[in-house]
Amino acid sequence: MFGKKSTIRKYKYKLRPALAKRYGGSATYTKGQVDKTIDEMGFDKRHIHYAYLMYCDVATSKANTPDNESTESMSNTITSVSGIGIFGALFGSSYYSGGDDGTGGDFGGDGGGGGE
Repeated sequence: MFGKKSTIRKYKYKLRPALAKRYGGSATYTKGQVDKTIDEMGFDKRHIHYAYLMYCDVATSKANTPDNESTESMSNTITSVSGIGIFGALFGSSYYSGGDDGTGGDFGGDGGGGGE
């Protein structure tokens, strides 16, 4: 599970800002945009379906969710890793805390990543 948690943290704290920088702030990104960004950043692709759940549209996420996992279980895993759930992953933790996240207000950033 350590590898999964570490990967999900990277997807949340590093992938969102990279996607926004490359493709602009958006509620969703295409599978190709996520794939290319993950490849170029050198992230583990074993759990890429979590990135699709966090950053792609519902159809893309459902089409790429493994048979042995459900969207609900994946969302619960994201919540347990980040403490804020799928919507927090989409909008950044500052969206829910109401505080300044120290990133200068750019969409989706939260300035942290935890010890890896």
